[in-house]
Amino acid sequence: MSTLSDLRTRARRLADAVGNNFFSDAEINDYINTGLGELHDLLVLKFEDYYVSSLSFNLTSDTSSYSFDSIGLGNLYKLMGVDLKSGSETVRVPRYSFQERNSFKSNQEVYSDRGNLNYRYSLNGDSLNFIPTPSSTDEVTVWYVPKFTKLVNDSDEVDGNIASNWEDYSVYSAAIKMRQKEETSTTSLEREHEKIVFRIEDAARNRDAGEPMGITDEDVGVLAGYRMFS
Repeated sequence: MSTLSDLRTRARRLADAVGNNFFSDAEINDYINTGLGELHDLLVLKFEDYYVSSLSFNLTSDTSSYSFDSIGLGNLYKLMGVDLKSGSETVRVPRYSFQERNSFKSNQEVYSDRGNLNYRYSLNGDSLNFIPTPSSTDEVTVWYVPKFTKLVNDSDEVDGNIASNWEDYSVYSAAIKMRQKEETSTTSLEREHEKIVFRIEDAARNRDAGEPMGITDEDVGVLAGYRMFS
C-alpha cells in the first residue's frame, strides 16, 4: 500500500506543485487525511464490513453502564453487534430502545426459558448500557467499526482494506484543495474525482459476491441453543 509520502508526492504532481513552497508538507498531509477520512465514511456506509474490529470484556455485577474508555472502546465509530458468552453458549444481545429503558424494573420476566438472563444493550453517548442490571460477570464481545486513523509519519501506509486505485480519492481531493488555495481552476480535477467516487461506490458494494446477504431471522443467535437449518 502507498505511504503518506507517496500520496503527498502524487498530490503535488496533480496540482502542478512539485517544489512549490506555497504548500507545506504538513498542509498537504491534512488534505490527504481529510480525503482518506471521507473515503472511510464512504466505505463504511456501504455496510460491506470493510472495517470490523472486536473487543471483549467482562460484565461487573450490579453495574449497568460501561464507559467506552473503561472497556477500551475509545475508537468506536459504528457499533455492529454485541455478543454474550454464558457458560458454553454465545448469544447475540439485542438492542433496546429508549422507550424500553425501564423494562425489567417491575415484575417482568428477566430470564429466558433456558435460564439465561434476557440482557439488552443500548448505546448512550460514550457508554454501553445493559438492562436488566447485570448480576453476572459473563463475557461480552463488542463488534464495531473503528474510527478513521490518520496517517502521521511519512512511512505510515494506507489501510490494507482500501484497494490501491481507491487511494486516488484522497490524492485528487488534496490536489483540488491545493488548487483552490491558489485560486486556480479545479474543473478537470473535480471531474476526475467524481468519476473515482462513482467507481468506488460501484466496486465497493457486494463485497462477498459469492454469498450475497438475504433476509435475516431476527431470532437466530438471540436465544441460547437456537439454530437455523436450511
